[in-house]
Amino acid sequence: MIKKIVAIGIAILFLATFPVSPKNGNRIVLNLAFDEPVIGNEGIEMKGCKSIDINGLILPAKPLHILLPYGKDAGKIKVSGKKIYFGEYMPVEAKPLILNGIKIKEKAYYEKATPLYQKVGEYWLRGYRILVLNILPLEYNNGKTYYYSRIKVEIDLKDGKVNELYRGMEKDREWVRRYIDNPWMLDEYPKKAVEQEYEYLIITSEKFKNAFQRFAKYKEEHGIKTKIATVEEIIANSSFWSANPMFNDTQAKIRRFIRYAYQNWGIEYVLLGGDGDAANESSNIIPPRYLYATCYGLPLGKADELEAYIPSDVYYACLDGDFNTDDDDKWGENASGNSATHEDEADLYAEVWVGRACVDGIEEINNFINKTIAYEESSEDEHYIMQILLLGEYLGFGGEAEWGGNHKDNVIPFIPYSYNITTLYDRNKEWNKYDLAKKLNNGVNIVNHDGHGWTTYALKMRNHDLSLLNNTKYFFLYSQTCLAGSFDNWYPENHYYEDDCFAEHLTLDEHGAFACIMNARYGLGRENSTDSPGERYDLSFFKALFQENIREIGRANHYSKEDNVWRIDENGMRWTYYETNLFGDPMVKIKELENKIEVNVEIAKPGKGLYLFNFGPFLKFLNKSIVVGSITIEVNASTNPEGNMKEVKFYVDNELMSVDNTAPYQWTWGETTMGKHVISVEAIATNGNSRWKSIEIFKII
Repeated sequence: MIKKIVAIGIAILFLATFPVSPKNGNRIVLNLAFDEPVIGNEGIEMKGCKSIDINGLILPAKPLHILLPYGKDAGKIKVSGKKIYFGEYMPVEAKPLILNGIKIKEKAYYEKATPLYQKVGEYWLRGYRILVLNILPLEYNNGKTYYYSRIKVEIDLKDGKVNELYRGMEKDREWVRRYIDNPWMLDEYPKKAVEQEYEYLIITSEKFKNAFQRFAKYKEEHGIKTKIATVEEIIANSSFWSANPMFNDTQAKIRRFIRYAYQNWGIEYVLLGGDGDAANESSNIIPPRYLYATCYGLPLGKADELEAYIPSDVYYACLDGDFNTDDDDKWGENASGNSATHEDEADLYAEVWVGRACVDGIEEINNFINKTIAYEESSEDEHYIMQILLLGEYLGFGGEAEWGGNHKDNVIPFIPYSYNITTLYDRNKEWNKYDLAKKLNNGVNIVNHDGHGWTTYALKMRNHDLSLLNNTKYFFLYSQTCLAGSFDNWYPENHYYEDDCFAEHLTLDEHGAFACIMNARYGLGRENSTDSPGERYDLSFFKALFQENIREIGRANHYSKEDNVWRIDENGMRWTYYETNLFGDPMVKIKELENKIEVNVEIAKPGKGLYLFNFGPFLKFLNKSIVVGSITIEVNASTNPEGNMKEVKFYVDNELMSVDNTAPYQWTWGETTMGKHVISVEAIATNGNSRWKSIEIFKII
């Protein structure tokens, strides 16, 4: 019996039909067609499907995001199909997650029959009702595997409520269009003529209101209608009170006010202008709501589950429901944890895009405003704007997950060629905080990082090491590290620092970043795989920026979460959804070059096979490059538009060896050495834009 299965996807035809008029009918019918999968050594894929963890098994799934008719909810769901015997094959088990160095091993239940579908939930997005389903065309049962060539999905409709957050605005309609598989249903929702009074809302304390007036004036001067409200005003207004003490704390009142501003003023962006230090009342200006998530499968004696109460600004962005249907101490529980309705307690789609400036003093406010404005006014500095720095540390998670650089390599395909990618990877050569500070002080637009961290430590720097930074060209950071975004200053177990977390210092000190996204609790990796919860949200963020053209960092952060709602109940996904908070102005757009030059580069020689004293390749079936004696490195490099190539640099193990500024680009390496080496080339355009390529060779003499 084959246990591990490779998948080569075969085409899937997805046919969605609505045979009954949504206006008058009471059923939605979808017909799906699937071709036979192919099996191999490492997994199963079916083209048009994504991999999902079901009962500890990795199975192909077809996520569906179905917009329900206006005023309707989903009733009974019936899924049926033609089942075909496929063979006696075991699906692959999910690989263990890694939490702070501890393996989280989920048991695979081979004895359980896999379901035909999974209902994730029904959610509201700006008043539009979306049903999220995962169709599972592969079934494993009692040692036998089947697949479905055709699946019919029948969704009965029942009368539901019209959501009070439905505004009928054209911009809402177009935003919802990104998420659904049946955009024609949008026409069933009525349009309304809504006048937008404000676009941007700042919530802060009374003592900081005047300090934020400068930022509000800046927004207004750029055509952005801005409103400042204070926490004191909000909690004093009985319109935002509740008779239920559970929902009458400061957090609930602020959220109720944001709902009002969204409905009545047309608010799109919310800046929370205040710190959230739970253990320090004077600095707990805008208190966090702690949302509940778990990781299960931990080897901790009798306990097989780790709980987390995560400070999450998702609560202030996703405005439907109250996040606590069963009135217990666990906010945002999944359906299995909700004892009242057995539906997801959390609203997972954002009505407004939220960022937080964790300020508790005037100097921090001024630093935040100065850095944000400086970044937005930096358009003319093309060399700075094109710089993207990828940071990868040693992780120790085994196999391809051993190195953070392997995770960061997955981001590169999302980045347009017009950007210049530089890497600091422990995988290639161990780097330190001084190497990093030098890069950042030279000016970088975006930094993407995977490595280890703590509440007051990240990027191989402690809080006080940020004094190494003197940059005035500020960057944006997305990091998967643990705890550095704990803006309540928490560290395990239930302790609190007096000093602020790393993310606060990075964004509120004079230098450093103008904004960042960092984890409020442990980051989650995966053993021997880069397909981890943290990586999924990271990649979805860069997908938003560069494929979906969602340049605003607040929108992109929430899109990265919503892009993964279909798998929210996989181990670690809800945890990571809650903890990835934005420190910064949610409306800032990541800068893009106006005059783009794309650089293309490939290493033409050596390729796979054996090279003997510069002749070859021989033995082309080899899956590696073996070099005996000297070798001439040959490079093909070009630009689009043509004629903008400046030079090609040649590196061995990150050490610069040669520079060639005329085609054909080549360099002969004659050093006598034995062992593995990394050959890298950097093709550089006349405007400074560049691209890297690297290969690994084994050299003998």
